[in-house]
Amino acid sequence: MSDISDFDFFLHTWNVVNKRKKVRSLYENPEDNQEAEWEEFTGVAGMGTRYCDGRVMVDHYEGTLPSGQIVKGVNVRAYNPETGEWSFIWLDNRQAPDFEPLVGKFEHGVGRFDSFITTNDGRHVLVRFQLDQFTENSFRWQQFFSMDDGKTWDVNWIMESTRRQ
Repeated sequence: MSDISDFDFFLHTWNVVNKRKKVRSLYENPEDNQEAEWEEFTGVAGMGTRYCDGRVMVDHYEGTLPSGQIVKGVNVRAYNPETGEWSFIWLDNRQAPDFEPLVGKFEHGVGRFDSFITTNDGRHVLVRFQLDQFTENSFRWQQFFSMDDGKTWDVNWIMESTRRQ
């Protein structure tokens, strides 16, 4: 069951190995994602801060893409104690702000958070962030896309995180 402490692991700093599909733009042709090659790069995540009696958490990410471009971003997460769900948005230095939150919760040690994006041609793509494989010193984050309302999923980004000592 989800609770206000679900994201406390982001109060620590994590070394991240990113594995990401090289997709030109999901908004233009989401089907390209399934055939894309993978690339790998490193980053650092966490350094979180809690606000509003712990109901809000802001955590940070910084990584360097294989192209050399530096990505700096933040997650802003808010907990709703009435529903047991978290809503959060991702903001970074590479793309326009999208304030449509991902919403979800943790169950049986797995966090699942979903949202829709709309492609340039008006199609809806379901986006899922999933957190799992937790140990005291590691966890995994994955991003999935579904073009068929969740019947099938295609993973396009995996982040393997190891706690910085």
